[in-house]
Amino acid sequence: MTQVSNRNKAVLLSNQGNYLRAMNKKERFLAAVHGREVDRPPVTSWVHFLSDHLDSERTADLHHQFMLAYDWDILKVMNDYRYPVPEGVSTLASPDSLASYRKLGLDHPAFAVQLDVLARLRSLLGPDTPMLETVFEPYQQIVRNVGFSEAENFFGQGQAALDAIEEVTETTCDYIRKVKQLGVDGVFLSINGAIPVGRPRGVSPERHEVFQKPFAKRVLEAAEGMVRVLHVHGDHLQMDRVRDYPCEVLSVSDRLPGNPSLSDLRGQTDKCLMGGLDETRIQERSLPEIAAEVDDAIRQVGRQKLILGPGCTIPSFTSQRNLDYLRSYTRTL
Repeated sequence: MTQVSNRNKAVLLSNQGNYLRAMNKKERFLAAVHGREVDRPPVTSWVHFLSDHLDSERTADLHHQFMLAYDWDILKVMNDYRYPVPEGVSTLASPDSLASYRKLGLDHPAFAVQLDVLARLRSLLGPDTPMLETVFEPYQQIVRNVGFSEAENFFGQGQAALDAIEEVTETTCDYIRKVKQLGVDGVFLSINGAIPVGRPRGVSPERHEVFQKPFAKRVLEAAEGMVRVLHVHGDHLQMDRVRDYPCEVLSVSDRLPGNPSLSDLRGQTDKCLMGGLDETRIQERSLPEIAAEVDDAIRQVGRQKLILGPGCTIPSFTSQRNLDYLRSYTRTL
C-alpha cells in the first residue's frame, strides 16, 4: 500500500463491514470521549517538569519537546504555578491566616505565566492536537500549597475556611473561563474528595460534602463546553462520593490497591475512562509487561470510551525506552 499521511490514509479496520479511516489526534480524542468508534484508543502520559521557577517560554518548550519525543495523542499540560499562599501565612492555625485569601486577578504571575504557556503550546501544536489543562480543586489549592499537615487546622476554622475557599473558587472559575478562550480542549481537575479517612489526604464524607464537593463542582461547571476530565486521586477510593460530579471523562489509578478496576468502573458509569497503566511501575516494567497491561485494559472495557494513560503522574526518571515502546505498541491496536 502506498504510504500517505495519517490524516488521509485508509486503514483496514472493520466496523460491522464498514471501513474506518485513520483519525487525526483531535478526532480520535473526541471519538473516545463521546463513545464513537475509534481507529485505535488514544494514549498519553505526563510528568512533572519542576517548572514553577521557569518562565513561560521555557515551560512551554519542555512540554513541546515531550510531545515531539513521544507523539502522544493528547497533551496534558502540567500546572506547577501553584495558587499563591498569602504573604506571612505559614500555617492555617487561625482564622486570620485564612482571611488573607482574596480573589485574585488573572494578571497575577501564578496565572498569567501558565496562560502564556497554554497560548504558546496552542500555537506550536496547532488545532488538531488536544490539550488538557491541569487544575486542582479549591480545597487542594489552599491546603496542598501550605502543606497537607495543615488540613486539620483548616477544617477547624469552620466559616473562615469556607470563606477562603470561596475566594479561591471564584478565581479558579475565572481562570477556567480564560483557558476556554485560548482554545484549550479540556480541563483535568484533580480532587482528593474520594479518599477515605485513614489514608493519606483522606477526609470524612461530611468534610467532603461541605469543604470540597460544592466548590469542585463549580469549577467543573465553569468548564462546561470543554472536555472535563475528573481525576479522582488516591487509593482505596470511595467512588460513590463523586458520582454526580459533572464530567465527560473519569480518570482513576485503577491499578492501585483498593481502587476499582477499569471493568469495575465501567459497571458504575458509561463515561469515557482514562487509565489502564500503573504509574508507580511503568519505569520498571519490561516491554512485554507494558504490552500485557495495555492488552488487559482493552480486554476489560474494549476499545471505545477509553483513553490509555497512567492513573497519575509517572516518575520523571521513566526511561525513554519504555515510553517509546508504549507509544509504538499502541499504534498496533
